[in-house]
Amino acid sequence: MARKLGLSDRTLNRRLADEGLSFQGLLEKSRSALASGLLEQSHYSLAEIAFLTGFSEQSAFTRAFKRWNGQTPQAYRQNE
Repeated sequence: MARKLGLSDRTLNRRLADEGLSFQGLLEKSRSALASGLLEQSHYSLAEIAFLTGFSEQSAFTRAFKRWNGQTPQAYRQNE
């Protein structure tokens, strides 16, 4: 990402830190928002959502989603 912005990794990390942010934090927030939006569309399976959000396995996606939202993707989908 830094290269696409014409920055070194260190410069990007420093600028994000100046704003109280981290690349990992922004990535997690983006993945969480994307996953929540995809779960609201019932035609995507959990495996597809895991893949689309960059997880290698559905189980890893489920663990991350539970960490982000306090419930499993299946429970989130049922409550929506």
